[in-house]
Amino acid sequence: MISASNLSVRLSDKPVLHGVSVEARAGELTAIVGPNGSGKTTTLKAIAGEVAYDGTVRINGHDIAALKPWELALKRAVLPQSTVISFPFTVREIVRMGLSIGGTAGAAQTDRIAQEALEAVDLTGFSGRFYQELSGGEQQRVQMARVLCQIWEPVTSGEPSFLLLDEPVSSLDIRHQLTIMRLARDFCSRGGGVIAIMHDLNLTAMFADRMIMMKTGRVHAAGSPQEVMTDEIMEAVFGCAMRVNVTPHGTVPFVLPHTAAH
Repeated sequence: MISASNLSVRLSDKPVLHGVSVEARAGELTAIVGPNGSGKTTTLKAIAGEVAYDGTVRINGHDIAALKPWELALKRAVLPQSTVISFPFTVREIVRMGLSIGGTAGAAQTDRIAQEALEAVDLTGFSGRFYQELSGGEQQRVQMARVLCQIWEPVTSGEPSFLLLDEPVSSLDIRHQLTIMRLARDFCSRGGGVIAIMHDLNLTAMFADRMIMMKTGRVHAAGSPQEVMTDEIMEAVFGCAMRVNVTPHGTVPFVLPHTAAH
């Protein structure tokens, strides 16, 4: 389990998080949602150990402040909101960077894992292409494959690993949004855990076991999608009137995929 308690963060001497407490269990997909500027990414970065914070973050009972970087990298993998690559790496080279913390696997096994990760994100045949030649959505899926390689096994030495995903479907078409969300659910079903920052509330409701709704650097509500996604809570957090599970008026089309299943 990931347990973050009473997190406070200041960026450029400005308070961004105010006593945020978050729990994410193995076997569950935990989604963090909220409007822009609500503190979602800062919360994820604090949980990942990537920004300074007051409070405590524990992964499987280990205080991350006491872990060496390589130890932390074996327990959680982070997909950032965006990644800039300045050098002409191939897709294969980018994905294999997830394995560079180097387990004992030989070259053949690392090649196999990298290839299977690319297949999982629907990028079979892309290994030799240069990263900069890809579309934004393809690049996002390459980064997801790299993250998967970092913690290929959801459970290691009896302890679950965690994927920390910051807007993992933001650049993707609907088919590949479902591909990535199914990968996240599969990781959970095999014993790992996922924390994902999401903006698409429909996808969140379809795939998340637990939602944490944030507003102005605080947790406003937490619970199952059914508990959190109410008209009153949504309006209070997002600042606009919403009605949950009601189709638009008139002839406005309304599309929601019905192919997701736990």
